Amino acid sequence: MQNKEVLNRKNALVNKHLCNYIESKFLRIYRNQEGKAISQNEYAKLCGITSSTISKLKLEEGYNVPMSTIYNILRYERYSLEKFFKEFETVKGINIPD
Repeated sequence: MQNKEVLNRKNALVNKHLCNYIESKFLRIYRNQEGKAISQNEYAKLCGITSSTISKLKLEEGYNVPMSTIYNILRYERYSLEKFFKEFETVKGINIPD
C-alpha cells in the first residue's frame, strides 16, 4: 500500500488537471444562457458558487475542488457529469498520477 504522502501528491495532480480542464472548457469567457458575455461575478452567481471559487479553479496548480462545485458549473452549463468526465478522461488519460 502506498503511503499517505504519495497518495496526497497523486490526488493533488488529479485536482490540478481537473481544475485546469474546467478552466479551459468553461472559465475563459463567461457567458449567460443566451450566449452574452458576462463578468466572472455574474457567472459565479448564476452557477451558485463564489467568484473566489472561480479564481481558485483558474490557479495553475488547481485546488481540491469539491464535487458540488463541479456539479454546479455543469448544471449551469447544461453538461452531464458523464459527458464531462468522459471528455476529461479522453483529454487527460485515465492514469494521470502514474
